Amino acid sequence: MNRGLLVDFIYLFSEPTLPIKEYLAGISRLRRLQYVSHLLGYLSQIPAPKRNHITDMQQFFGAHNHLFADEVYTRVKVLQNRGHDRLNFLHPKTVLQLYCYCFELPDEPDTKSAAELEKSLFKACLLLNGAYIAEQDQASAAAKALLPTQPLAAMVLALTFSDFELVNLRLLNIAILQLIKSVRLFEFLEKEARFAPLLQAFLQRFDCKDWPEYFRKLSGITKPVMQAENPGRISVEIPDSQPDCEGGRNFLRYFALREGQPLDKADFTSLRATPLVEETPGTFVLAYPVLVLETMHKGLYFQFNLANRSLPKGQREPDWRSVYCDLFSEQYLLYLLLNTIFQGRGLALSGRAIFEGWQLKGQSEPDYYFRHDHRAVLFESKDVLVHKDAKAGHDFATYLEEVKKKFYEDENHHPKAAKQLANNVARLLRHELLFDNDFAPAELIVYPVLVVHDRLYNQPGLNLVVNDWFQEELASLKQEGLPVHNVHPLIIIDADTLLAYHEDFRDGRMVFEDVLEEYVAYMRAPAWAGISAVEDEQRLLQSIHPFALFLENYAERRGMLGIPKDMLYQILPIVNRGAAE
Repeated sequence: MNRGLLVDFIYLFSEPTLPIKEYLAGISRLRRLQYVSHLLGYLSQIPAPKRNHITDMQQFFGAHNHLFADEVYTRVKVLQNRGHDRLNFLHPKTVLQLYCYCFELPDEPDTKSAAELEKSLFKACLLLNGAYIAEQDQASAAAKALLPTQPLAAMVLALTFSDFELVNLRLLNIAILQLIKSVRLFEFLEKEARFAPLLQAFLQRFDCKDWPEYFRKLSGITKPVMQAENPGRISVEIPDSQPDCEGGRNFLRYFALREGQPLDKADFTSLRATPLVEETPGTFVLAYPVLVLETMHKGLYFQFNLANRSLPKGQREPDWRSVYCDLFSEQYLLYLLLNTIFQGRGLALSGRAIFEGWQLKGQSEPDYYFRHDHRAVLFESKDVLVHKDAKAGHDFATYLEEVKKKFYEDENHHPKAAKQLANNVARLLRHELLFDNDFAPAELIVYPVLVVHDRLYNQPGLNLVVNDWFQEELASLKQEGLPVHNVHPLIIIDADTLLAYHEDFRDGRMVFEDVLEEYVAYMRAPAWAGISAVEDEQRLLQSIHPFALFLENYAERRGMLGIPKDMLYQILPIVNRGAAE
């Protein structure tokens, strides 16, 4: 997002800027929240390519404000004549920041008309845009200096690293995948007696007799997102006439902002945990729909963490993060998906099977391994998060350092992700991975895959940067005489993408290794004689596209929409278990 895309207050108005609270003065909390929640609903339901300054203005201004809207439009035309052909007024990050201010600032009597309210909130939004643009300018300068050999990746990463997961949303797909993962988490916990106290503490916290009841209650706020037909504000009402209305309200209040709660305006941790606002008794409004959907699974980690801390020390899980990231995300969910994709086609081994079956001299085993004929796929799984302060918006150097610690090596020089994959490539080509050595190393094609567990890492350009670190390691292996000529680039794939398409791979509608080959060819598309400027720009952009975006388009052209129907139909009866009782 640059000055040609997001309009800065300074460029549109010559009047002096005021503190945000001055623009919100004379507007009651209820009115300002209602107005801004409408803008957020619009942003979450209309794809970015279909929005522009005209559609944004239609959301901002009513018919009573046509004179001011005409003035804004005239000034925008001046900017367009200066070469800014694509303009927007609204961005999810700045509108979410405005929403936080609308909630935090004290309530006050209404003294502004509807037209004055629209003008004030429009100017407040532009003021926040100015700060956002300044942050991006700062991040862009740092990225350019830190990634001099990857200028395109540097530019795009700098513009997306602080808010990528807030834009370009496919709400229905997110909802389905969140539901499936959360049901799998409860199944995982229910299978082992050691987790019974934790599961019970969670259910007591939400006053539910079992976890299917929790999902049924939660569907009261997730279904409206999936069923919304018109862009705009989404609210849920629990009227006095509804049976056990107070019980339903109390459940939703666990997800609602509390009066006086301090709000994080950089990474929105508060809104991620509590994405509802109870505007009036029994009326709950969704601050930003995608954050509500992500409470289904992403929020469960934090809810179970709270439940775990409420237990007596003897019943508490000493390392809940390890349980969630290692035992569930990797050894339960990821193994389930990869077994579905690969078993029956060749040698397919989970990291647990490798660990239990072979002694690898204390070195880290691959998290998953597959080989069919002369093609092998090495997997490394990382369920990690970049600290919110590192992705707050302007400090790109800290962000890049954090990413490097997660995906290359940490501050103590322990190998991570890219280095671990390179180490296992070396061991594979040396025949040191004892579970598979019936191949000629010089003829083996190797696909290194880094599985991440958050769609945040589908940022354009990130794969290119992490692969550069991987290539440095490969260069060292080549100097040692290893035949690395058939080792493909490292590819980052998020677990949601594997979940979305695992049934298509299972049923042979796509072949995993073939798709990896197609992706590499897509990223490395050469120029051709007579290529136009537009075609060349698209070719260059392909080099930074994440695998998730490539596969989405690749599969859609073949009639696959990224919804694992079999698994979805399996879990729906489970969620509805006991509903009629």
